[in-house]
Amino acid sequence: MKRIGIFGGSFDPVHDGHIHLADLARKVASLDEIWFLPCRISPHKTDNPPTPGVERVKWLELALANLPWGRIEKFELDAEGPSFSCRTIQALAAEYPGTEWFWIMGGDQWTALPTWKDPEIIAELASFIVLARNGEKVEERPGYRLHAVNGEHPASSTEIRRALAAGESEIPYLHPEIAAASQRGRNDGDP
Repeated sequence: MKRIGIFGGSFDPVHDGHIHLADLARKVASLDEIWFLPCRISPHKTDNPPTPGVERVKWLELALANLPWGRIEKFELDAEGPSFSCRTIQALAAEYPGTEWFWIMGGDQWTALPTWKDPEIIAELASFIVLARNGEKVEERPGYRLHAVNGEHPASSTEIRRALAAGESEIPYLHPEIAAASQRGRNDGDP
């Protein structure tokens, strides 16, 4: 049975921290692959739409080019409306039977999970790999299979977006081609 981790997010942009944490989860849980799942619209961030999906997919292609265990899954980008993880895992489980699924998230999302749409559906179909920062304790939940992993990386998506908006030429933890592509898009008037 193949062991696949789903790592969702806006990836706006994808950076070294995402790759580091995905690789850490892969090693700890002995995953065969990690599928990076860029969301179309986060239900928790509907007031701040991300960079267009086609651009974020290009960035992920650059970041994953030399990682045989990394794959891009565009299910949520191709779906209409906000991205709900419960719908995604149901669709993936139906399309790829015989797969053992793992949902990768940060400790902040684990804490917020009860506010997600139908989290019990995700719990029924996948185990959770929770990346805890600063040695924080990850509380178990009845009915949820949990693998708590201590891991962090200094990259900050918010700081990287700020540096890109400011036109900074060297941005730590960001692949140089992703930085260049993002700057070109901003200079061409794209969001």
